Amino acid sequence: MPQCWKVNRDHDNHSLFEFRFVHVLPEIHKSSVERLFVLLAKGQLNGSAGPMKRRQFLRLGAITGTASLAGCTLQTSSDSEKSSGIAITFEPEVTGATFPTGMEFLPNGDKLLIERTGQVLMQSNGELRREPVLDLSDQMAQVTGEKGLVGIALHPDFADNGKLYLRYSGQLTEEYPEDEWSHIAVLSEFEMTPDRSGIDPDSERRILEEPEPGQVHNAGGLAFGPEGYLHVALGDGQRTDLGDTSWSWWHEQGGAAQNTTDNLLGGILRIDVDNPSDDREYGIPSDNPLVGENGRDEYFAWGLRNPYKISFDEGRLFIGDVGEQTRESVYVSEKGANHGWPIVEGSSCGPSTAVGHTISDNPANIFNPKVWQSVTNRVSPVKVCPTPEGTDRSFVHPIVEYRRSGSRSVTGGYVYRGEGIPELQGKYVFGDFVQPCPIFATEQPDGGGKPWPIQELVVEDSENGRIDGAVLSFARDPQGEVYVLTTGFEQGSGKVRRIVTAE
Repeated sequence: MPQCWKVNRDHDNHSLFEFRFVHVLPEIHKSSVERLFVLLAKGQLNGSAGPMKRRQFLRLGAITGTASLAGCTLQTSSDSEKSSGIAITFEPEVTGATFPTGMEFLPNGDKLLIERTGQVLMQSNGELRREPVLDLSDQMAQVTGEKGLVGIALHPDFADNGKLYLRYSGQLTEEYPEDEWSHIAVLSEFEMTPDRSGIDPDSERRILEEPEPGQVHNAGGLAFGPEGYLHVALGDGQRTDLGDTSWSWWHEQGGAAQNTTDNLLGGILRIDVDNPSDDREYGIPSDNPLVGENGRDEYFAWGLRNPYKISFDEGRLFIGDVGEQTRESVYVSEKGANHGWPIVEGSSCGPSTAVGHTISDNPANIFNPKVWQSVTNRVSPVKVCPTPEGTDRSFVHPIVEYRRSGSRSVTGGYVYRGEGIPELQGKYVFGDFVQPCPIFATEQPDGGGKPWPIQELVVEDSENGRIDGAVLSFARDPQGEVYVLTTGFEQGSGKVRRIVTAE
């Protein structure tokens, strides 16, 4: 049976309804039932002279279905403290791309840039070559949703072996019918030509194939860790209906990210690309956390929704995980970490569906605990968290959390290790995909603890202090300077720019 309730009160003295419901629900007005809740909150239907207080609210909740939520936890959310950071500007590095999702720096100074539509571009001597050095579009699934060529990494011994790794959305096979699956997440190894002027298309070695149920939540980031093992980010494959009739929305989100036995979704894999074993095109590091345990040996960490971009710095694995409804998160992961999705979103619970979704279908659903849970988690600082059987809630929480108003899709970045901007030295630089896109910087505070505070860097000579274009990815050169990859969603609007300090 799930664990019993425990209550962690919020940190202010406001009425729960007064603090969130009264100011938020009137803007939603999905149904008359929600307006009823607002009237109750304001005291216009409960016979009181003032707004409903927390104790009254919780009593109402008990009447309208919380008895059915026994086995949940009530908890509050936490947010990173925000402040303004230094002023920055950008130096153009690459122009003429369209939707650049990743970039790597070759030892000879050239750059490889991947386009979502399947092309690998090369910039040599400061000029972007017109013809791609590799084109995977013919073997990819149709590029819709978040599908495409989404990840690139160079082998640690690239200077000697010329190997690189690409993550793309492959076409379905007969084994995976279209009415059940969207595409196949493919990880492949390629080799560059001896003169490093091109990529041999016949050198492809498919290392990993994982069927994806949906066209979004595909992640795609790749990064080699300090031990030389490749870390592969896979999202939960989009919300799926498991046909579960339980009261908890956790089941309706799909359990992929917590199911480490039947799939490889919703986590970070850690594999040995140099030593295939057991009829696989890769090996399993013996110290992976689930080796010898119940679960797939490939997992390094799990419980992630859409770990879009990942990077290493001094042995720490940074993950930007795109949120569902309420918040964005950045993690410093660790071996065997369960980050909690979809039981939690960030460090607390999120709503299951849009408010009023089932109320609109049937007003009687106001007495459905699923609806109660959804409404509460969307608009209240106190969240209702399910604790499914077999889960002990020992989750590794984010180092950064911010709410989804205005910025709604975190893009993971890199720790700055360059010399051009001393104020950013040792800080993790990341951004958000949704325009107008902010650029953030964070570092662990002296006293430790989570979440870390974040500074929004101020873009000089912009109307709103933010970068133009949608932030798709970041890159870091061998000198530690950080670059931002953006698109304007038009042909040729993709840019790569180096972050520099404003004069």
